[in-house]
Amino acid sequence: MFEIHINSTDTVLLQFKQEISPEINSQVLSVKESLQKAKENFEILGIEEVVSAYCSLLIYYNPLKISLKSLCEFLENIKKEKINTEKKNFLCIKIPLCYDEEFGIDLDFVCSHTKLSKEELIKLHTSPFYRIYMLGFMAGFAYLGGLDKRLFTPRLASPRTLIEAGSVGIADKQTGIYPIQSPGGWQIIARSPLNFFDKTNENKPVFLEAGMFLKFESIDKKNFFEMKEAVEKNAYKREVYEYKDN
Repeated sequence: MFEIHINSTDTVLLQFKQEISPEINSQVLSVKESLQKAKENFEILGIEEVVSAYCSLLIYYNPLKISLKSLCEFLENIKKEKINTEKKNFLCIKIPLCYDEEFGIDLDFVCSHTKLSKEELIKLHTSPFYRIYMLGFMAGFAYLGGLDKRLFTPRLASPRTLIEAGSVGIADKQTGIYPIQSPGGWQIIARSPLNFFDKTNENKPVFLEAGMFLKFESIDKKNFFEMKEAVEKNAYKREVYEYKDN
């Protein structure tokens, strides 16, 4: 299922089959869940953090609390277990997006590259249930799987110095959300009024997690600013429901 690699004096890397797929990512997240449960139930001490990616897990541990040998033995036991990766219900969050040209600054280019009208692009972009494979690049940046191949567009040749928070872009075969203002090289096609990184929330500043699903919904500029005002007043309630992964 995975290979154990010594990454540094306090990290171990678990490498799964090197491919981007829902099946492999489910294995990654299942092992991550097993480790987190073992930590919570005090079955193992010394694991500080577990960070998932498309097809790997990076484990941070405290060498003063657990030896490398003991950690590897524990991981080998997990490897022998049958990890439950059967289809189940996942949390799905509805994300409103405004595709107005004011926010979708690369919308015309993407339409030209894909030979799609704006209406066709929006329909294709809002149709899938997107799986969050991993968070990375910056705190809360969600890498999403499920983009229609008709929307595949190369990233910018030269990254911008500033992308607005909530911007949604396309880069090659992926689409993703910028949680904060930052530089970036993705083709920006829309923006969400939601807040994806709350620095005032010390316990959970990022509400997105690997393994969740997102469903985009197209809104107009009027709704965008109304929702943004509600978000700023903490009066907006996110739409969250269960989704059965097929």
